[in-house]
Amino acid sequence: MLNRFKFTAAIAVGVILFTGLGRAGQKTAGLPAPGDNKVAYYVFDSHGPDHFPLTSFTDSANIVVIFEGTLWELADSIHYSTGWMRNVNYHYYSEIRRDIGILQTRGVKVLMNVDDAASWSTSTPFTTYDGTKLNYQQFAAFIKACAIDSLHLDGISLDVEHGATGNAAYIALLKEIGKYFGPLSPNSSSEIYTAAIYSGGAPGYVIGKSKDVGAYFNFVMDMAYFNPDYVSRFNQWADSIGASKTMIGVLNDMNDLYFATSAAEWQPRYPPKAGIMVYAANNLKSYTDSVFSALPVLDGVKEGTAPADFALLQNYPNPFNPSTVITYRLSAGGHVRITVFDILGREVATLADARMSAGEHEVRFDGSRFPSGVYFYTLTAGDRISTKKMILVK
Repeated sequence: MLNRFKFTAAIAVGVILFTGLGRAGQKTAGLPAPGDNKVAYYVFDSHGPDHFPLTSFTDSANIVVIFEGTLWELADSIHYSTGWMRNVNYHYYSEIRRDIGILQTRGVKVLMNVDDAASWSTSTPFTTYDGTKLNYQQFAAFIKACAIDSLHLDGISLDVEHGATGNAAYIALLKEIGKYFGPLSPNSSSEIYTAAIYSGGAPGYVIGKSKDVGAYFNFVMDMAYFNPDYVSRFNQWADSIGASKTMIGVLNDMNDLYFATSAAEWQPRYPPKAGIMVYAANNLKSYTDSVFSALPVLDGVKEGTAPADFALLQNYPNPFNPSTVITYRLSAGGHVRITVFDILGREVATLADARMSAGEHEVRFDGSRFPSGVYFYTLTAGDRISTKKMILVK
């Protein structure tokens, strides 16, 4: 049975009211640590080789953005249903709501993608299913009613530059939404307000170049996947709103694993970047988790230093031909899996898949049957995962 909501627009008094008949899940308190935002987009209409559900398309993300469909469609499928959110894993919106709840109980922040539009730059930024027009205050309240009151999500992510212009009306709406989400909202310690920016458009520059507007966002994500200069992409926004509010987005269709992990590993001098965003739809789990594992640990304890509770060391020799040794350390016994991926993120070898005791261990990778190039090796032990690069030269 679908969770459904009755929509009542009391335009005369400027109030938008939703009455909920259910709850997606138990929301979790606390935001990811600064610099440790691992954002994964879940795309319902993906056409890749695999189609994971929300609960298993990544093991490492601490923020998941639900992409495609609309926020109000998920909250009120009676009046706004387009069917975009249905795929091989989901036939009913109640199933999506169920899995959102599961992610939240794991401590994952779940956001809903919200596309801007040309109407966002006008005096009536939104029209409901029955033609009712909403002004800025009403539209912002409508978004809050859908995301928080009805769906109990952890925030929203704006996908900007869909015909809007960076005028005063647009800026006023962004700030109005920021009264309910993000660092200037009453729920600043637990709810997130972020934006995805494509270089070149006026709305992107309104967000990425304005400290005033940027103050309402937890962070912004540069999504110009086609531009390989991720340092310059990062700095064009960070120079205005600060490195800790800026991150780079990577896309598996355009950015190979070597590029994506390099972008994750790179840090500005100070302060650190906000994190990394991965758009691999719902069909390339190995790519997504490998990129997240490359994000530097910023709490002062790096992998490979004491205390060595979990450490994957750099292979030796590196570069190598034809074989190399991979060393790792465990503080407790458990099931261990060590896999090797090529630069496209395809698994090419399994070096270990067994229960191992605590302590230091090593495995050997023989690359004699593989072509020269960059490879990645991943250690998975329980809920811990780490990935490093190695180079085969023949």
